[in-house]
Parts: sequence; C-alpha cells; structure tokens
Amino acid sequence: MKLNCVLFIPVSSSSGIGEYMRSLIIAKALKIRWPNISIHFILNKQVSYFNDCPYIVHGCQNSPTKDTATVNRIIEQVSPNLVIFDASGRAAQFKKAKATGAKVAFISQHNKKRSRGLKLNRLASTDIHWVAQPDYCIKPISLWQRVKLALFNKKAPKNLGPVFELSSDEYQAKLLVRYDLVRENYLVFNAGSGGHLVSGKLAADIYYQAAQEFYLQTGIQCIVIFGDNYPKELPENNDIICIKSITNKDFISLIIAAQACVISAGDTLLQCITLHKPCVAAPVSPDQPMRLKLCQAKRLVLAAAPLSESLVLQAKRLITQNERQALLNNMAKQAPLNALELIVEDIASLFTFDQKTQ
Repeated sequence: MKLNCVLFIPVSSSSGIGEYMRSLIIAKALKIRWPNISIHFILNKQVSYFNDCPYIVHGCQNSPTKDTATVNRIIEQVSPNLVIFDASGRAAQFKKAKATGAKVAFISQHNKKRSRGLKLNRLASTDIHWVAQPDYCIKPISLWQRVKLALFNKKAPKNLGPVFELSSDEYQAKLLVRYDLVRENYLVFNAGSGGHLVSGKLAADIYYQAAQEFYLQTGIQCIVIFGDNYPKELPENNDIICIKSITNKDFISLIIAAQACVISAGDTLLQCITLHKPCVAAPVSPDQPMRLKLCQAKRLVLAAAPLSESLVLQAKRLITQNERQALLNNMAKQAPLNALELIVEDIASLFTFDQKTQ
C-alpha cells in the first residue's frame, strides 16, 4: 500500500486547541516527506479555526468523537489509507477505518486516554499508538495491558513527548525584529488556547494581568499570547505585546529566544522542558494538575496557582540566577526525543513494511 491520502481526526472543541495544532504540525511534516499526498481533516463546525485549516476540511456538528455517523460516512467517502485519531475516536470509528483498508494511528496524551486506546475494542483496529508525553510524565503500562498487547501481537504505545516544529536561528532573528524583542530579554505569557476558564474567569485574562504586574515590578518586556479560542477583543497596552493567534513554529521560536516563560501546565510545559527553557506553570484544565505535579517532583518547573499574584511571585523567582540554573541543570538530565521526526519515520516504516509483505 502506498501512502497517498491521510485523514486527521483531532479532538476539536471551543476550550482546547492542542490536538488540532499537533495534527497540523504532523500534517505539514508528512507533506514535506510525501509532497503528493492528499490531506483531510474532520473538525467540529463550531470551532473558531474551522475555516482557517489549510487542508481539505469535513465538518461535524460536535467534536468528532461524539458524531460517529458523520465520521464514518466521511471515512468511507474519503477512503484514506492512513487515519490519525488525535485523542479522539470511538471504537466504531477505528473499526470503520480498518474496514476501508486504512492504517490506524492513535495519539494519546495522558494515562486515561492511553488506557482507552488499549481497550480490546480499539486495540484490534490500531496499527500504531503514540503517547505525547515523556516517560517521566506517565505511568508504565500495566501487566494486563501488556497481556492484551501480546494477545493482539501489537507493539506497546511509544512515549514521544511533545510534538512541535523547530526553526532556524535566522528565522528566530527575523521574528524578534517583527515584534521588537531582544533575545533572552523578555518573558512569554500563555495560558493555552484562550478558552479555558478558572473560577469563571478566562485564564488568558489572568495571565495578562500577571504580565502587567510583572512588567511594572521588573521592567522586563512581556509578550502575551492569548490563543485562537480567546473570545474577546485584545486589550490595548503600550507596555505589553499582545497577540491572539500565532503559528506553532512562531510560538516555539518565541519560547526558544525568551529568557523564560509563564505558561499553563498543558503541552507547552513539556515543550519548554524539552527545549530547556525555564518556566512557571499553573493548571488551567482538569488534565493538567497531575502533569504539573510530576514535573515539579522532578524539579523541572516552578509551580504556581492560576492566580496573577502567584504567577508573578514565581516569575520573579524564575529570573534569579540560582533558580534559573537549578531548573536548567535538571532539564539537562532529561533526554529529549524529536517526536515529530519519530512519527514521520514510524509512518514511513508502516507503509514500507506493508509494501514488502505484498
């Protein structure tokens, strides 16, 4: 079987955007490796980025996991030979993809999602399972899960860590000029996709307030990235750089060139650790406290509460030489993986092996 059509089915909702962004990054990498492939997405029609996707888009009335009839109809219509479920999918959708002759890949990002992917009704229909977490952030699979993998002759899920796109020094330099920033002389503030609520208040607004207070107390330049799902107009502020939407490549470039980051405990936390960038993080969604606790236990992050006062307090600690160096020393002990490169190679191997056995 030759790889010529890929269908991405990420979770898509008004609160989060991480799965969609990860799928976009992978899609771009696949297009570079296989320029002639056709790429399709199934997305919730209600999300703000529905019309911005650069690939062929098919709509659902809800997140794809909750609209099996539509998803299965699209799978049959598109007839892809690779379907990538990014933290999404019902067992019936996995089975439909296999029934149409497609290879099936599943991406999970925490223990609960990984366990769902290892259930008997999904396992038989899954060809490859990636986990967007490093080893230190997720428990080993259980004995029963290993037994199930052996029964179905499947490989264990592969822990890859965060998926992101790197850029060159030249690209970063041009980006800094665009935003009038000086390398290693500013902080990035970001609370995720922009739609998360903390005690009824937008997390993005809390982080913006923290950036204002931090700048007033330190004089250090701050850039606040509000996120695609931020529902309000951006504030006007001559002291703080405010951005709503940004590509992953630009986001990662700004992180790399920053002095430090004040972020949520989502994927960006793992990205900062992989990039060896000192950071403060606070949980803004239900799946984040455990990730933050594990990273804090390894002394890879300064943990804060999702309150402006706590974020500012920890950010001021973060820029002191002792705290900064301690975090950098601990980050250096973690062996980073190039998750994007590994995913592309796994897909290549999947189809190369298939061709050899025909």
